[in-house]
Amino acid sequence: MRIWLTPQPALLGAVTVLEEAFGTYAMVSTKLPSRNMPDRFVKVSRIGGRQDDPVTDRARILVECYAKDTASVEHMCNTARAAYRNACATRVAGMWIRWYGNESGPVDFPHPGIVDRERWQFTADLWIKSNQLATPEPH
Repeated sequence: MRIWLTPQPALLGAVTVLEEAFGTYAMVSTKLPSRNMPDRFVKVSRIGGRQDDPVTDRARILVECYAKDTASVEHMCNTARAAYRNACATRVAGMWIRWYGNESGPVDFPHPGIVDRERWQFTADLWIKSNQLATPEPH
């Protein structure tokens, strides 16, 4: 019998990696600001993934970078991609990041409602080690 472990909050790990990489250069969040969009902003979402074995959650993430010019937004995407690669085999926000890959992008993908910012985005898989608590079976 396989014991499936409760996955760690992969989105928290994905956001924390980028907050550490960008510092005060760009705001990082899981939501777009409702008003007063910063000059440089990064939105991180979990858009899927899978857990094929009991100990690793393979989170598919979407990273959207916003900036006022193309050079800045491309630099932000490249910074984010490098930050995830460098986070492999490290502990972030109390979780172990096993691997990063299956990257697609970055691509220039303008946001239809935010016309004063460039938006580039990419997707990738972030493999997070599950915690040590077994998931209770449903009753």
